[in-house]
Amino acid sequence: MDIISTVNNSINLVKRLREISKNISDAEFSNLLDDLSMELADVKLESASLKEELAALKDEVRVLKSTAPAPDEKPTGTKWGCYQFPDDSGLYCTGCWDSKRNKSMTNRVNSRFRSCPVCKSAIGS
Repeated sequence: MDIISTVNNSINLVKRLREISKNISDAEFSNLLDDLSMELADVKLESASLKEELAALKDEVRVLKSTAPAPDEKPTGTKWGCYQFPDDSGLYCTGCWDSKRNKSMTNRVNSRFRSCPVCKSAIGS
């Protein structure tokens, strides 16, 4: 049983208690019942919000897993101070790869230098 159905059952119980309370003239009981009803409604809204957030986070994890480099992926060589990878003509920042295994493609600044858009390092001689 998930939290939404539990809260729905609790709300139904509050409705039944409210019907019973009509026969009781105790104002304090009615006030407490109203407070409980409002609290359960708040819990229901919050749980729905948390379910949406969980779905979004699961989707984000799925995307991150699909774009992460393979665990056995390694650079095949270097060119102009940048890493090269198999089946890829791009030149990648050595600092980003060595520190975070992040393939950050470098940009050409001029004929002697390249720059990394992620860590902002200048590469070249």
